[in-house]
Amino acid sequence: MLQRPDGVPRSGRARGTGRRPTSPARRLSTLRWVVVGVWLALLVARIVVVAVVPGADLSWYGIVEFGAIGLGVVVIVAAVVRTAVARQRHADEALALAIRRIDPTVWLVPAAPTPELQEAVAEVRPEPRLGARVTWAFGATEASLWELDDRRATRLLVIRWSRVVHVGLEDVPVARDAARRGCAVVIHYVRPDDRPAVTSFFVRTGPGSRRLVGRGPRLERLVADLARERIVA
Repeated sequence: MLQRPDGVPRSGRARGTGRRPTSPARRLSTLRWVVVGVWLALLVARIVVVAVVPGADLSWYGIVEFGAIGLGVVVIVAAVVRTAVARQRHADEALALAIRRIDPTVWLVPAAPTPELQEAVAEVRPEPRLGARVTWAFGATEASLWELDDRRATRLLVIRWSRVVHVGLEDVPVARDAARRGCAVVIHYVRPDDRPAVTSFFVRTGPGSRRLVGRGPRLERLVADLARERIVA
């Protein structure tokens, strides 16, 4: 059984559960109103200065206002991007906890589907379209592909280790950009009806991330671990 950490949460009581954490949406709302408050304060200050000293030179003040507006826009955009990433990470962690409630011994790998994997899943489950973020659960006897479907963990594909023939790496087109190629993990296996099959997937850098792991030691170590698991099984 694989023992290396996979960076996703396990079930159990978290540290500091007595305090209720502020939600990303609430933090973003607070930040937005702080920025708006600063802008209003600058506007009111300009109105007061113009009313008290009509002939005052406010060119420097305009530079300050322009800088404050630019900084506020940058801060809000960064907060929106960070909130979106946090939302995606929360969905990945919810899926990881749901999978581990079923089997707490599995080793989870955040993944992104290749066109080949989308076709393989479509043959088995033609109803749902595979999303951009999925999770592989590697256990003692099988590898299974999971997706969060309307807050429910759905198992889409199962490959038993005893039916895996080969595990390797291959450069394949990225699903959302056919002109770009990425390094994917490829599993050659035998279906329950004894037909040979191949499926591949990209590995994401972590839960909530859309960035993919490129060819290098990390993917090579993953393939070595999966090949060893296949031999042990």
